Amino acid sequence: MNFIKIEELIKNKFDLEVKSATLIGEGYDSKAYLINDEYIFKIKISTNEKKGYKKEKTVLDFLNKNLKTDIKIPKIDYAYITDELSIMGYKRIDGKFLNSQIYNEMKEQEKQILKLDIAKFLKDMHNLDFSEIKNYTINNKQNCLEDFALLKKTIYQDLTEKEKNYIENFFERLKNTTIFDDKKCLCHNDFSCNHLLLDENKRLVGIIDFGDSGIIDEYCDFIYLLEDSNEELGKDFGEDILKLYGDIDIRKAEEYQYIVEEYYPIETIVYGIKNNRKDFVEKGRRVLNERC
Repeated sequence: MNFIKIEELIKNKFDLEVKSATLIGEGYDSKAYLINDEYIFKIKISTNEKKGYKKEKTVLDFLNKNLKTDIKIPKIDYAYITDELSIMGYKRIDGKFLNSQIYNEMKEQEKQILKLDIAKFLKDMHNLDFSEIKNYTINNKQNCLEDFALLKKTIYQDLTEKEKNYIENFFERLKNTTIFDDKKCLCHNDFSCNHLLLDENKRLVGIIDFGDSGIIDEYCDFIYLLEDSNEELGKDFGEDILKLYGDIDIRKAEEYQYIVEEYYPIETIVYGIKNNRKDFVEKGRRVLNERC
């Protein structure tokens, strides 16, 4: 979408004059723009019940009504949602995204306060009565098993024995684990550093991108906090937050993170099959072979 189309869409749907539009991010089927240096508008070409803006808006409306916190989350001011096109707009939350450079430059007391802020936000959100939005329940284990069935029906016969062994061993572990039998709650479900905003005092001031949110396993919101990668802060950071969070099995949280990490190449292949994207199928197989 070019500037003229974005300008026309927002003007026509919301009667909002667009003086400036800057592309600030994009996903597989969506784009995000900063409009007039004030609003974030997210635009998706298509939507569905599992990942569409209808769910995200419902969850954010619910959180803005029920969650008692000084930490800001998007408050949807503009929304146009159909099966073909969905648009949401909210006032930008000022702050800098958390990253390893910022974190490593923080004083120990600042780090501890940040961990407390994160743990408290998650605890408060996870303890909400979610019955009002229970329709947005996500069954990760069942979804994975359905993906396995899809693989069997499609490209499974074309995979190498090494690839099949990786996949079959993963699903055997999946069937036997008990980590999917524990607490369900409302989760952000993509709780990573690039969604956490800090103010000038290095305090957690905002959290964005609730597109994957839903009623799901409590451990989901610790996946990225426990991840050792260039984008995240490492396992020790996540373990410290889990201890502050309390009343949770840290070993199971770590097992959950490990299973999700192991599933990544399979998930990528399945995405490619579902969306007719050969490049994703190839990428998933490449990563899978690197791990075999």
